[in-house]
Amino acid sequence: MTYKLRQQVLWPDSPIERVMVPEDHQALHIGAFEEENLIGVGSFFFDLPFVRLRKLAVLPEKQGRGIGSNLIRFAANQPDLQKADYIWCDAREGAVAFYQRLGFKVEGNAFQKFGVSYLRARVELAQLSQQQLRIEELLDAAPLVTH
Repeated sequence: MTYKLRQQVLWPDSPIERVMVPEDHQALHIGAFEEENLIGVGSFFFDLPFVRLRKLAVLPEKQGRGIGSNLIRFAANQPDLQKADYIWCDAREGAVAFYQRLGFKVEGNAFQKFGVSYLRARVELAQLSQQQLRIEELLDAAPLVTH
């Protein structure tokens, strides 16, 4: 389910292997569901004192409802992540404003992966964990669960 959603949203014209991460079995995966359908997922990889967010994906028709930001906020309040100082990610250039609204700061210059431009971004975990999940967004969105 997770791989299929990642592929559909992030790399629809690439083989499924492009969205697989060797350490997936060690990551914290948080999903948003609408009924039994996975509509959003974020994967958090631990390298304390940092956590790396990889492969955040929300179905295009569900974007703009706060699902992605709530996945990140929810993760920031999980006990496993509370051990970290920062969450960082390689943000697609077109998604940088999304991350900045959550408090992420962009670091360094843009770089390319598979023809897509990215920027490194990070946020202090304490800053994220103080943000409240927005109830009005959750009513419109889906329950969040961890795997």
